[in-house]
Amino acid sequence: MLLKDYALYWYTNYRMPKQQRTTQICFLSTIKHHICDSALGEMELDSIRTKDIQLHLTECLLHGNRKKLKFVDLTGTPLSPKTVIRIRQILIAMFNQAVKEDILIKNYASDTEPLSLPWQDSPVFTPEAQRKFLQACRTHRFYTAYVLFFYLGCRRSELLGLSWSSVNFNRNVLTINQALLLENGELVLRERTKTRASIRTIPFPVEIKLLLQDWKIQQRAESRAAGYKNEFNLVFTNKDGSPHNPSYFSRNFKTMVKRLDFCDNRLHLHSTRHSWATNMMQCGISISDVQAIGGWARPDTLLNIYSHTVKASQRKAMKKLYKELQ
Repeated sequence: MLLKDYALYWYTNYRMPKQQRTTQICFLSTIKHHICDSALGEMELDSIRTKDIQLHLTECLLHGNRKKLKFVDLTGTPLSPKTVIRIRQILIAMFNQAVKEDILIKNYASDTEPLSLPWQDSPVFTPEAQRKFLQACRTHRFYTAYVLFFYLGCRRSELLGLSWSSVNFNRNVLTINQALLLENGELVLRERTKTRASIRTIPFPVEIKLLLQDWKIQQRAESRAAGYKNEFNLVFTNKDGSPHNPSYFSRNFKTMVKRLDFCDNRLHLHSTRHSWATNMMQCGISISDVQAIGGWARPDTLLNIYSHTVKASQRKAMKKLYKELQ
């Protein structure tokens, strides 16, 4: 059996059923373009050894996927380290399954040299930049949505998929239980979120309650004036009641960032989530509470992403200790 045939068999039967559609698209693209459509993919599975996989990974990193045909040598552009790491992870999982199925006696992919990514801090809004940004957007149609992004720490798909039926004004909480996604160019409302941990209830202060109530009144007035129906009862919609295109929403946010000279141009919509987590930790909120409210599946994921914030809080703790013991 060729590697390319086993790769599709493995993914279809073992990995794809566990993934959401957007993740499936990403994995299939990686497998088809960088494993199946390669010289390695044309090799017999049981003839592949560690050096063959290592050469493929190195080739991808330095030159991109190169597939030698009869008279043509097709060479792409170098792949990013992140993509090469994903290819290696897929191959390791795939070969591990081949060992379990007694097709191979050893997982040769696991003996390849791992690749490390250079550490890059995620840009965040400073508290001052956050206040100025929201002040500049106060008359913008997306203002209420922006406030929720900054103060509730939600993902884009979660807030754009939020239904009014999931907002409880009596208890001042909202429930994240569905997501609006863009799949193959089409908007899809999924009645489940990214992970089980993503399904959660988030409390909000009275100030946000008032904003949401005002927005609901404005949305109903638009509906009556234009004669449209909010088919999915979404909190945030276009003026005709249709769901927001997530890509357009992100571009609109980025455009606002670029207009404001006090904002770092690297900031984007997901930076609001980074900023929220950073501010929560700086306020002394426990890791477990930040994890639960933010919908992260594991606390170590949160710590890996925001280790710089933890270190900052550690410095504050040491300074406080020093002052108290003087």
